[in-house]
Amino acid sequence: MKIVRHIPLLVASCWFSACATFISHAISLEDVALPSGSYQVGTQIIHMVDVDRNAWYKDGLNGSREMMVRVWYPAILQDGDQKAPYNYNEGLIADMVADGFGIPKAIMRTINKIDGNSWLNAEPLNQRFPVLIFSHGHGGLKTQNTTQMEELASHGYVLFACDHTYDAGISIFPENRVIRNKTDIPKGISDKEKWGIREVQLGYRVGDVQFLLDEMEKGKYLPQSLRNSLELDKIGIFGHSFGGATSVVASLKDDRIDAALGLDAWFLPIPSTLIKKNMSIPFIHLGQVSWKEKDNYLKLDTLASSNSAQSLRFDVQGSTHYDFSDFSQFSKVSKKYGSGTIASDRIRFIMNTTIRDFFDQYLKQSVSISLNDYKSMYPEIIIKEY
Repeated sequence: MKIVRHIPLLVASCWFSACATFISHAISLEDVALPSGSYQVGTQIIHMVDVDRNAWYKDGLNGSREMMVRVWYPAILQDGDQKAPYNYNEGLIADMVADGFGIPKAIMRTINKIDGNSWLNAEPLNQRFPVLIFSHGHGGLKTQNTTQMEELASHGYVLFACDHTYDAGISIFPENRVIRNKTDIPKGISDKEKWGIREVQLGYRVGDVQFLLDEMEKGKYLPQSLRNSLELDKIGIFGHSFGGATSVVASLKDDRIDAALGLDAWFLPIPSTLIKKNMSIPFIHLGQVSWKEKDNYLKLDTLASSNSAQSLRFDVQGSTHYDFSDFSQFSKVSKKYGSGTIASDRIRFIMNTTIRDFFDQYLKQSVSISLNDYKSMYPEIIIKEY
């Protein structure tokens, strides 16, 4: 039986700027669901520095670009191994959120009681596995989809996720050095200027992905034991919201990526010139039925129709934007603050199985998604094949 604890809406720590309306409420939250795979899951946090890129595009934000990266992987457990926290530096994150939004610190600090299923710095299994990269949403964190990270690692994948520095809600570096989100759009600018800024931000995110790919090959920051687990000729990418756009553009620009998936992706920041290009790799979009910004899914349809490889669109009835993250795993109280009508265990099952089936098909060649079976298994999903 899962332990339910009363803590503030955890998504506050994941979307520090994007979800401010949620965090003034305390709700019940369950532990991260147990993964269904046969492998134990290890996790590590790695501080990486890209000396070839500037820290951020804004004036005064100079120096080299730094990123905090979290990795999940199949592991061998040994005596003395300890469970990793759901989020590192929970106290610092909690206090910053409390100070910024007027939440009692005593409530926020209970965030450190939530349990995940990963073992801190556990020894990687001496076997090579396909690699997946995850990109978080605007104002999010690398841990915002820990449910999927642990699930996929338990089924034989190595997963990398970074905080996109200055775009993440909070980036916490060694010695508790903190960088907050700086992606707000100035007021009073034109739409052309606004999307120009978003395009620059998107470029930084894509650069982060390509830097991760470079580091997997060069091995400057990765322990040798972890590098030995990487099957670098089988790489997939997926992301939520702005991370979905990041995944698409990274796939268009880097041929090391073999398959891409979007979780309720925000396509609007992607320039039209790129939307019309051929991805040439398999692509699936899993999201809500419709967006308020109708042009978002028009861009999705253009992208998918231009792809010479298989493209599928799965619209999940009863879901909302935040259901495609750990937010969907909160108690029923979360329904009042942005979650859809779909049950939390159902959206978790749909996400976990769909993502795993997709990457298994194209990175492991072990299964093939049957649309007829999916229509039978998931009556709440509207399927479109391009």
